[in-house]
Amino acid sequence: MRYMWSSIEDTLKKYFQFGGRSDRREFWTWAIMVLAVSVVVVCTLAGLSFILDNAYNKVLSSLYKCILISLGLFWLAMFIPSLTVSVRRLRDAGISPWTLLIPAALCIVTFLVLADIGLSNMDGSTSSYSDAFAFILSAVTAVTVFVFLFLFCLPSKK
Repeated sequence: MRYMWSSIEDTLKKYFQFGGRSDRREFWTWAIMVLAVSVVVVCTLAGLSFILDNAYNKVLSSLYKCILISLGLFWLAMFIPSLTVSVRRLRDAGISPWTLLIPAALCIVTFLVLADIGLSNMDGSTSSYSDAFAFILSAVTAVTVFVFLFLFCLPSKK
């Protein structure tokens, strides 16, 4: 437990440090912490959303918006340290950190395609992308992310 907090503290101290290496324990401790906080906040939002559907309350609505904004700010604040610990972890595993651009680009393109489809469905227009293309793109992105999760598990190359 002590190592977990010191590992998170070390990652935050190296906020902008892309050089160096991160071992598997440091990377996964950081990833699990970010995931755990995100899951707790998203579950809270889902519970509040359920309550708001059943009985509209202005206080709960304001609380919902504050939590949603807090989640966005948390993800924004954790983006740089997550990126730096990922770069250091790949370097430690002997893989070029530039390969992180592959899943990043796929995630951005997938998000844009799905957003285009969703927005076009909302206003009744037709999307410039087919559902089949979006499905295939989402599947390729998911496989790529899982491959990178495997790469983060590789042992150190010292």
